[in-house]
Amino acid sequence: MLLKATKREITGKKVSQLRRAKKLPAVLYGPNRESTNITIDPLEFKKLFKDVGYSKLFDLDLEGDKVKVLVKDLQANTLTDEFTHIDLYQVNMKKEITAEIPLTFVGESFAVKNNIGLLVHPLQSVSVTCLPSDLPASLEVSIDGFNEIGDSITVADIKLPEGVEIANDVAPDSPVAYIAAPQKTIEEETPEEVAEEGEETEGEETKEGVSEETKEEE
Repeated sequence: MLLKATKREITGKKVSQLRRAKKLPAVLYGPNRESTNITIDPLEFKKLFKDVGYSKLFDLDLEGDKVKVLVKDLQANTLTDEFTHIDLYQVNMKKEITAEIPLTFVGESFAVKNNIGLLVHPLQSVSVTCLPSDLPASLEVSIDGFNEIGDSITVADIKLPEGVEIANDVAPDSPVAYIAAPQKTIEEETPEEVAEEGEETEGEETKEGVSEETKEEE
């Protein structure tokens, strides 16, 4: 897989001119390269990204200089879903990297097949550390052993290829997938049961936050 790129001088708010000219602004950076402003073909990138995502290496041809890169971050127009800016990371093939790898759920669950419970998978991907050459395209998670409500798999249960490790910031006991009670069972709880549960949790507050870091254009 090869994507061609050219260096650009236009930065800041003026990059809108590039988008109107059907050019996608991007940044190429890495441990052995200073941040370089580039442009790529938006249609070619869109086609390539469907295959590589964030986990597959591909070749970038920057005016004759071919390097191995990963998609590190992207920005898109929320109304049109068109990409507006891409961050590409040039990897050092001799140094370990950390990347987000998608999970693929395989097999057949007895509990799901027989309507005993519902399959819930809170994680769609997991962060791993390895050499770029060992980077897997995806990680398989088998649900064959899911026979009853409560059966589950955690991050620690994921079978990893040789040379690949779960990143340090990922908790081993994080649930990857589990069998939950059908929604119908929950709805059939008596009003008294629901009231009791409400009394137990009254006054408690739950907060969830998502922190995202984006690389602004220079």
